[in-house]
Amino acid sequence: MNQFTDIDHKNLDPVRQQFAWEALAAHFDDRSPEDLTSSQRQFPHHTRPELQQTLSRLLTPFAPRLLGLNQVHERFPLTISSLFVQSTGPMSTTVSLAPVKYRNVDVGEETPVAVLDNGLWLITDGELRAAVLFEQHMEGMNTSIASVEIVSLPNARGLAFGSEVYAGLEQAIRESRLYRGKVLSLEVTEDYSGQPRSIVVHRLPAVERQDVILSPQTMELLDRNIFEFARTREGLKILRQSLQKGVLLYGPPGTGKTHTIKYLASNLPAHTTLLISANQVGQLDNYMLLARLLQPSMVVIEDVDLIGRHRTEMRSPKEESLLNRLLNEMDGLHQDAEILFALTTNRPEEIEEALAARPGRVDQAIEIPAPDADCRARLLRLYGSRMSIPTGVAALAVERTEGVGAAFIKELVRRLAQQSIARKAQGEVSMEDAENALQDMLVRSGYLSQALLGGAPAREKPQVRIVGDQCF
Repeated sequence: MNQFTDIDHKNLDPVRQQFAWEALAAHFDDRSPEDLTSSQRQFPHHTRPELQQTLSRLLTPFAPRLLGLNQVHERFPLTISSLFVQSTGPMSTTVSLAPVKYRNVDVGEETPVAVLDNGLWLITDGELRAAVLFEQHMEGMNTSIASVEIVSLPNARGLAFGSEVYAGLEQAIRESRLYRGKVLSLEVTEDYSGQPRSIVVHRLPAVERQDVILSPQTMELLDRNIFEFARTREGLKILRQSLQKGVLLYGPPGTGKTHTIKYLASNLPAHTTLLISANQVGQLDNYMLLARLLQPSMVVIEDVDLIGRHRTEMRSPKEESLLNRLLNEMDGLHQDAEILFALTTNRPEEIEEALAARPGRVDQAIEIPAPDADCRARLLRLYGSRMSIPTGVAALAVERTEGVGAAFIKELVRRLAQQSIARKAQGEVSMEDAENALQDMLVRSGYLSQALLGGAPAREKPQVRIVGDQCF
């Protein structure tokens, strides 16, 4: 017996339909689900904007009817089969119709993309009778999946329609125009805007070459190993050379490694940059999927020493697993993969030997040292570009700050500005301002404040031994 024969669904006013099974029964003329054909594709959650735009473009010419669905729990995926279910009682799994619900997804443009939470398109066009289900659900603890399922009459037109839609979706994912060439990271939480952030687009301020204060030798190394390498990839490909590269930026805290990364991201044409913090290496598989999809790309892992320490210092097999996964990804990519790895560390001596020395992992280590006298003078001019810093004051600051990092100079200039404003001089720096600021930062602050600002380390530091909750 056909489960839909007790109601004339075909002539039921769509406004009166309350459940998904009613809408499907009317659409398919009360055919049983067994008389239909269905196919499904699953996609990473971050591809929803591309999926949404492509589905709208492909389906709009058919003037479909779009229905929203009440998805009770995000861990229970919606399928065409589940939409056909009729049940009653407190444990009912019948899916009811609901208002179509959109969420704004930030893709790094002026306006976000409105993406359906879920939707069911009903399509009728001559011999074509089909339904397209777009939904998202959770798999495991933190993995979100987007899926598209197409059900149709089992005829040539229905099968061709499904093939055309899936081909369009796959092409859109390969092109990934919405995210290509941007600076991205993966997140699982929501920020204050209320927008879902499974993928975050970072709007980093542009960093020009003149804003990077490094020695000429260091800039030459960056040019040859990053920019020149990227420019010559086509020639390298012809000569059957590897198109991937690993670069390690190392040096004391506060010397400008992160600033240098921002400079690289701002000036690598057509590259997608993926920012991975040390605590996100567990998502390395997802990041590498993005890196391959959006290549040419640059994968940035800051503070790599946190996952690359000596095996004897590792606290659990999980830590070694993360390190091995990173090494395998760096060494196991196809040589045609246009992926740059840019790693940073404050403690190169703690990096696992395999990461630092084995061929195929890191091809070039570039030191970002504490700025010399010339670089400190240039940093003063850069950070104090809207201030008047007399030559004598600048000379004193350069002389007294040997061994400090760029972060220290930046804070010094801010204190000079603050003191000039307090004197009602508004950026006119005096020698007294410089003496007071340097005294506060180098003498009165102690070793800890200096270390926090990237200052020169103290000659002697107190020894602290921690046993349980007691410090000695």
